[in-house]
Amino acid sequence: MKAAVFEKTGQRLLIHDVEQPVLGDNELLLKVAFTGICGSDLHAAETPGALPPGTVMGHEFTGEIVQSTSPDWQIGERVVANPLWVCDVCASGGKCHSGRDPACANSCFMGFKPEVPGAYAEFVRIRASQAIRLPDNVSLRDGALIEPLAVASHAVDVCGRVKDDHVLVIGGGPIGLGVLLMSIDAGAATVVVSEPDADRRACALKLGAAAAIDPTVEDLPSALARIGIGPPDVVFECVGAPGFLQQTIDVMAVRARAVIVGVCMTEDRWMPRAAIRKEATLKFALGYTPHNFAYVSRYLSQNARKAAAMVSMVVSLDALPEVFDQLRSQKSLIKVLMTPAPQQDPINTMKGRPFQ
Repeated sequence: MKAAVFEKTGQRLLIHDVEQPVLGDNELLLKVAFTGICGSDLHAAETPGALPPGTVMGHEFTGEIVQSTSPDWQIGERVVANPLWVCDVCASGGKCHSGRDPACANSCFMGFKPEVPGAYAEFVRIRASQAIRLPDNVSLRDGALIEPLAVASHAVDVCGRVKDDHVLVIGGGPIGLGVLLMSIDAGAATVVVSEPDADRRACALKLGAAAAIDPTVEDLPSALARIGIGPPDVVFECVGAPGFLQQTIDVMAVRARAVIVGVCMTEDRWMPRAAIRKEATLKFALGYTPHNFAYVSRYLSQNARKAAAMVSMVVSLDALPEVFDQLRSQKSLIKVLMTPAPQQDPINTMKGRPFQ
């Protein structure tokens, strides 16, 4: 089968013929339908030492079962996968016995090491315990949004109650826009997004943001005052770059809460005194729990058309390496999906050509 393989930092992904996975007990082989390109994949591919050579990335995916060694799953069923790969001790139960889930040092995510390949490929192997049936009215394409939306759902859970709060989301990428959707669904009074890219700001407004601020033109405190909100009750930092933790502390209200969702891959500097003077609560979110997948599946069954506005482009597996490189600098794209089905041209859904 074909797969896009990481070999070296700074080198483009390579399309190789690799062996099709062989199933063990209670496992499923999926014909990959759609796989999202995640910012974590981009960060890992450009960080020396983060990925071993021979890694097949791709952890946001849907597919159709073509082989099954589980009595609970039949060929032809449509599934989305929770890509958390628990250790062998916990595998039989399908979940982390410690309750730490992604935070357990013995777990990993599919697509970040060669021995647990992801879905930048024509087929992918998963454990039966990782599979979640797609609702009948959710397409395989829209289902590929479940994993990133589960990250956003978990971030809101980590924050706690946001009902009637004024929320600021820093960063309008897929996770930031997912946090926007999940915050609205949780009853936030207003949700404002800070994002320098015009296309991403436009998408935020389409998804229901009360306002979308360009932080390169107007500083956040002034913009929030102009909007009539003032310092926000809750801030979600969804960028993951140096300086944004301090920006989060500076903009939040006294005794406000912040959840750090963006994964900063380098050292950062911040002033604890600024947070102390505000008695700020800072929390950090990692991944998700099975509850978040169930929640988002139900959410998409009612709101798939709305959430699908985040999908900028659908490309073929053969085109994936080139588009993967483009995403490092082309910030106007939001969520790009790969499908192994051959396509002559990329399908740009932001230009009014939706993929069914």
